[in-house]
Amino acid sequence: MQLLKSTRGLVHNFVMAIALIPLAGCGGGGESSNSEPSGNATSSSEQNNSGGTGSGQQSNGNTVTQGNSVNAVDPNRKETKWIGTVPYDVFYDRPWEIASDSTVLPGTTPTSLTNNNASPGTQLNQGTMPTPAGGDPKPEAGGGDKVEWDKLITAEILNTEVKVVRTRLTTKLQSLSTYNQDTKAISNDGAYLAGLAAVAERHAGDISWKENAKFVRDLAYQIYSNADGTGRTAFTATQLPFEQLCTVLDGGPPPDDLEAEANAAFGDVAYLDELMKWIEPNFTAIKANVNTESRMKEDPETLERQLRALLVVGRMMGDSSYANAEEAKYQGFVNDFVGGIDESIQAAKSGSFDSFQAGLNKVQNSCAECHPPYRGGDAGF
Repeated sequence: MQLLKSTRGLVHNFVMAIALIPLAGCGGGGESSNSEPSGNATSSSEQNNSGGTGSGQQSNGNTVTQGNSVNAVDPNRKETKWIGTVPYDVFYDRPWEIASDSTVLPGTTPTSLTNNNASPGTQLNQGTMPTPAGGDPKPEAGGGDKVEWDKLITAEILNTEVKVVRTRLTTKLQSLSTYNQDTKAISNDGAYLAGLAAVAERHAGDISWKENAKFVRDLAYQIYSNADGTGRTAFTATQLPFEQLCTVLDGGPPPDDLEAEANAAFGDVAYLDELMKWIEPNFTAIKANVNTESRMKEDPETLERQLRALLVVGRMMGDSSYANAEEAKYQGFVNDFVGGIDESIQAAKSGSFDSFQAGLNKVQNSCAECHPPYRGGDAGF
């Protein structure tokens, strides 16, 4: 009997000890007392006000902040940049280098991997989107090597656009089921990403993966060509180069067996009909969604990124490596397309919605006149 009472007493004490643990500290995230200052953390009251971690859009102790921006992570607030439902800063620019740096400073303890240390790509969260200096030059007939790409799109915006495509492909290549649902879009994203990587090769700005951009380009081309129909064979053949591409973007080595030609012609890595397929829904989305002055001013950073992506693709199509690039008529369509996008970019900055719409109408007219003779019967739209 005495033994039974003693056992019950031990059980009672054990249960009470477990019950008191949350009272000792329930901040979550397993952060130590040496965690980042309050400027990089979200208070419990702010988390409650934004819906807490149960919303699926915020993870406790992993707040994305930059500079003097608002600390609370809320996708409905413009202070926090999101790619779909993924925070912009979820990717380090070169995570392989960050992960391999095990240096411990005197008098400090290693911090959590979730620290939001500033990197070149994360500067976008401060203020407005950087604008290329010197304005946007109109395209010359042929010759992609003549283009000053950094005047069409900054390195920061280019990096952001690559991250947007990467995030979209990550979602679509999660499983055989998600792959089978949208194989054509996956293939088209691969072609578009190959074109962006080819631009990165030639870009004068600071792009962390520029040295290996030719490998990103060719791996993206494999995504485009391998996403041919449904089924596990096509899924596996598409998923592998995407995983290898992500490794290179993160600062890792390219595949040992991959040989890539430096500065390959745009026409060899991003086919014209695929670029036109990409333009169609992206331009249509801007024209349909940004249909009032207030919508135009709602998110200027995202709008400029989307417009500059169209600007780059349009200019890319004027490269001499494409079949009709030497025709004055074709280059006239390219000039009208790029000129209209540039007019819309400048109009959005000045706040002139009428001029913004006029630029988009110019683009639409150039596409309508260009498609019959140049897009080809298999363009798919």
